[in-house]
Amino acid sequence: MALARYIRFQTQTDFTDETVGAFGANAHVIDPVSEDITSDKQFIYPRTAGVRAARQRVKGPNKFTGTIGTPFYPLHATSLMYYTMGAVTTNTGTPTTGTNTHIITKANTIPFFRMSVGRDLRQHDYVGGIVNSFTADYTMDDILTGNFDVIFRREMTNVALATSTAFPDFNSVERSFGGAEASVTVDATADDRIESLSISYENNVTDDAFSLGSQFLPAGLIGELGVTGSMDTRFESIDLYNDFINETQKAVVLTASFGSGDSTRQIEFDLPSMSLDTNNLPTEGFDRYVQAINFTAEPDSNDDPLIVRVHNQATNAQFTG
Repeated sequence: MALARYIRFQTQTDFTDETVGAFGANAHVIDPVSEDITSDKQFIYPRTAGVRAARQRVKGPNKFTGTIGTPFYPLHATSLMYYTMGAVTTNTGTPTTGTNTHIITKANTIPFFRMSVGRDLRQHDYVGGIVNSFTADYTMDDILTGNFDVIFRREMTNVALATSTAFPDFNSVERSFGGAEASVTVDATADDRIESLSISYENNVTDDAFSLGSQFLPAGLIGELGVTGSMDTRFESIDLYNDFINETQKAVVLTASFGSGDSTRQIEFDLPSMSLDTNNLPTEGFDRYVQAINFTAEPDSNDDPLIVRVHNQATNAQFTG
């Protein structure tokens, strides 16, 4: 059995387009940590008074949902943030010649995509893809990872595995972020007390708006946006606790970076304003105090609750491909 595991995805203009076809030059290929897509036929099994067993099935709506877990490799994997949030502006030649900065913000519509998953024996194709939500998690002893909750309109006929799928080089320039390469600032001041940080972005995609006469979701409709998260901080100062008591809003930025010059790679999650919702400071024997804080992000003056900045060598066309 061949060991072929991969995910390829590319922009799809129309949610209802069921053409798989060949992937273009700007398609994204990632080596995921995990993927788990469930295809649910949702058959209807009538129950009657005449017999104990269910009667002949009736076709119901089909659902195709699941998750993609991937390290935030600078190339391709970071493009999933554009598919999640919907708007990107690319500044060329920054921060240095040979690199570009992609500034990703929310939009009232988000792009659709088609995706192929290689699972050893066959390639599984999905069309009408839309990102429902994502969660970015970081701790000092692990790599920066994103988990994306996705919804598809339909799973197509399986085809043979791709023979030419190639991942980007995973080397000192193109690799995941981890360990001491990430730092956090609170109100623009470095804070070395934060031990972990999790950020969740929720599009609230409507996955039950089926139209009469079709088994497949007719549109990718997003709902109310929600950005929440949590962080654990070493309790060495009362200031964050007082911020919670006094209902003070804070600005938090998580930055992961490595390299220099045209090998600079970076991803930054900027929360311009967040409200501290809950605060927990448990006592466990003589263990150190660790303060757990849950928060909700609020929009800044540009109506953005989250801004993501990515530095890599991709052009705008390659980043959004």
